[in-house]
Amino acid sequence: MYKYGPQPSGRPPQKKQIAYLLDQFSSADIKQWKSIKDLLLKYHWDFYSSLAFQRSKIADEINKSLLEASHKSFVFTRWQRVVRFKHSVEPLSLAGSLTDPGGRFNIGEINLSQFPPFPALYIASDKETALQEALCQKIDPKNLNNALNFALANPTSITNVSVSGRLDTIIDLNQPNKLQPFVDLIKNFTFPEHIKQIAKTLKFKETPEVIKTVPKLIDALLAPNWREWPMQYDVPVASQIFGQLVMNAGIEGILYNSKFSNKNCLEDLRKPTPVRL
Repeated sequence: MYKYGPQPSGRPPQKKQIAYLLDQFSSADIKQWKSIKDLLLKYHWDFYSSLAFQRSKIADEINKSLLEASHKSFVFTRWQRVVRFKHSVEPLSLAGSLTDPGGRFNIGEINLSQFPPFPALYIASDKETALQEALCQKIDPKNLNNALNFALANPTSITNVSVSGRLDTIIDLNQPNKLQPFVDLIKNFTFPEHIKQIAKTLKFKETPEVIKTVPKLIDALLAPNWREWPMQYDVPVASQIFGQLVMNAGIEGILYNSKFSNKNCLEDLRKPTPVRL
């Protein structure tokens, strides 16, 4: 969309200005959102709590299934990590992963009293993927400057570091069939009737359902809009819960494909440091 203004005589013509429409809503939309806000938050909290209780009853079995699905001794050489220049003296710092809402597979400071955060180190198999993950957008190499501008990042403020190492155990989402025993444990979970009723009241297109197949699990773990639940409803999303389960099982990382480049990314999970009072 272009805007043209009147040109004062004797002055050079102004450059065309491009306006981007970021969002659009009406006063009626605001009233509707306010009327359902509490019910919407209750739905997501009850959804999370119901499944969390059922997972807690079979925690040992879940740990065993994930350990049996893990791969031993994963070595990575010259993988890449992108950080802002101000963090370049500590490129392996985990502090950024704890800010709200956290990362795809780790819980940030969503709600400290309800969900203890735990950090993670994210790296990618190549520089392009690492940059796209850091800026949270797919980048055309020909339009790199535009991507940096959208991310409010100066091209000189990006630092790229090479990382090599080894993890004793990982979950490889590129080999999902090993997660079938885990899915077999959770596929029979159920929802209380009142959660289904709230979903009807809110006119959701789909009724709440549990994950029953490995493909559905992978879809949930790699969902593009994973930030919606922790940012809008203050509860962890499925991939963050899965990361927590993996960490609790003593597994050190999760290997998965980037949603931007479809190349490998690795999340190095770290247990939170106990706080001494």
